[in-house]
Order: sequence, then structure tokens, then C-alpha cells
Amino acid sequence: MHRLQDARGNPRAADCLINDTLNPGRQGEHLTARPVGRFAPSPTGLLHLGSLLAALASYCDTRNRHGLWQLRIDDIDGPRSMPGSAEAIQKTLESLGFEWDGPILWQSQRLERYHAALQTLIDQRLVFACQCSRKSLPRGEIYPGHCRARLIDSFPVADHALRVHLSGKCSFVDTIQGLQEFDLSRDVGDSIVWRRDGLVSYALACAVDDADKVSHVVRGADLLAGTGAQLGIIKALRLTPPEYAHVPVLLDANGDKLSKHSLARPVDDSDPLEILHRAWLILGQQPLAACDTVSDFWQQAIPAWQMSRVPRTRQITV
Repeated sequence: MHRLQDARGNPRAADCLINDTLNPGRQGEHLTARPVGRFAPSPTGLLHLGSLLAALASYCDTRNRHGLWQLRIDDIDGPRSMPGSAEAIQKTLESLGFEWDGPILWQSQRLERYHAALQTLIDQRLVFACQCSRKSLPRGEIYPGHCRARLIDSFPVADHALRVHLSGKCSFVDTIQGLQEFDLSRDVGDSIVWRRDGLVSYALACAVDDADKVSHVVRGADLLAGTGAQLGIIKALRLTPPEYAHVPVLLDANGDKLSKHSLARPVDDSDPLEILHRAWLILGQQPLAACDTVSDFWQQAIPAWQMSRVPRTRQITV
């Protein structure tokens, strides 16, 4: 187990068609290499039950496959980060018996890689500078392409966001949610890859990190809608996408998603077996025999894990 660590002309569209039959390279990797899963919390608050659900599903699925499991801290958004939350999340995971392979991965230490990925997209004439403010765009609609002709050759571009022009269609089979299809022009639009404030976007960082280092992504269904943009970026970068499984997100009695933003109650790790069993049952798994220790729980849970039992819904009220 690894203990606490401190962080340190017209644009050409990127076409995307991704599914198992069209990705023999990824299938070949799975036959010859150990699967790699990950849990990637943002340090914007403490670990809550909804996040624990994703962590437990990812951990059990990866260990059941005899794979490697990474802990990645998605700390690229400094202004939203809560001091001490990354360390608190690590401590909670440790108290619940999670063990990750290798050092913790910090996105803030990967900026050089994101710069290189952005330059690759720029070299393909896919990136343009956008001066549109959020207020000037139709609320809840796909970006209409106002600045698409403003292609760039280099970056940064002061006081502009950078967008990548994506079109074509993406499809993949989500292990839990089934077939997912995206028309990138209609459903996704031109995604921001570098923010106006000079920070890399979540879409670009997550796409690059998952394609570089992960074979199986298990995460919350609230992130399913953003997968189209990530797959479009992965395809444009000529990288191999991971396989995806999106577990249901948890709603409270008012219908609000449990999240750090909604001040969801942090996981109480004073009784780790109780919270682990609760998450296990929410994920639709068969009840386990009585456990005396956290180690006993994992010794039973990992071989008993069945992804097929996870509810095939996007939301569960708790």
C-alpha cells in the first residue's frame, strides 16, 4: 500500500467510431497485459458515498481480473480544490482497505503531457481560439461554432478558450449501461481543451490520462455524457480508448445527486465494514458472510464481484 504523498483554412473534424469490433488493438492488449483500473477523485471535498460506490466497483472489478489499480488525483482545477482534501481522501481509502499499485498519479504533474497532446491537435488543424463568454452562448445548448474559423498554430492565446472541432459519430458498449452512441456535432459540439484561465480542461486531461495509462474505466453515470468528447479527443490523438462501465449515481430523498458540491455527508470511516457492506449491496451484489475485519471483507468481495449484477440504471435513490 502506498501512503500519503504531497502533490507537487476550415478546420478538419476529428471523426470517431469506437466499439469493440473496431478496436482489435485494445482487445489484443487485454489478452496479453494485466488490466489497469483507476479511481480518480478531484480534491474539491471529502469522499462521500457516491464516490465510494465508484471506487469500490472499480477496485473489485480490477482485482477480480487480477489487474493493477491506480489512484489518480485530478487536481488540475486549483481554484476549486479544497486544501487538505486530497490527503483526507487518501486516508479514508486506506481506512477502508483500498490498496493501490504504484505511486499516486497527480494530474498537476502531467502538464507537459497535456501540452504535447494539445499541440498534436493544433498540428492537425483542429483547434481554434474562442472568445465567446458563457453568458453569450445559448444556455444548455451545444456550442454553435461562432469562432470555428479562428484556427491557431501555437498556444497560449491570451484571454481565449481553446476548442477542438469534433464531428462524426462515436459508439461503444458500456459494460453496465449498454450501447452508447454520440453524434459529436449534435450531442457534443466543439469541446474546450484549454480554458480561458490558462488551465487544461477536464475533457483533455481525462482523455489523455485514461488512454495513456488505463484499460478499464469504472466511474459514475453522471460522467457518461462527457464520454463522447473524451472519445473524440482520444480518436483525434490516435490513442486507444479504455473500456467503460458507468455505475449509477446516488440521489438523496430530494432527488439531488450526492456530490461534494451539494455538501453530501462524508464517508464515516469509524465503522468501515458497515459502509463497505452498504456500498456493496447498493451495487446489487450478493450479501457476504459475516466479516470481522476489513481484510475479511475484501477477501470475500473480490472473488464474489459480478459486474453483471450492478443495476442497469443511471440513478438510485438512497
